[in-house]
Amino acid sequence: MAKRRKFAALDKALVRRRAQGLCEYCQSPEDFESDTFELEHIIPLARNGSNELDNIALSCSGCNNRKGIKITSIDPITLDNVSLFHPRQDSWQDHFEWSVMR
Repeated sequence: MAKRRKFAALDKALVRRRAQGLCEYCQSPEDFESDTFELEHIIPLARNGSNELDNIALSCSGCNNRKGIKITSIDPITLDNVSLFHPRQDSWQDHFEWSVMR
């Protein structure tokens, strides 16, 4: 298992710029959140993920806390074990949609 590392300021800036200041999971803008977004391992180190920047996503604390070290979850409709959204491999629009709250 790879060892967790502290990311340099340049690495953090690159990840934020790549994500355009949005959580790479829910697409919420960091500017509107009270908490600073976190750098999160898409494939967790505990699941043989790496510290490479391609495996690091900008994440709001809500998404990061819900995801934890999971890479799969049970689909509530089909009850199948499915892969979680991967921001480097999956298209956000294929998995999610914004809805108007009433």
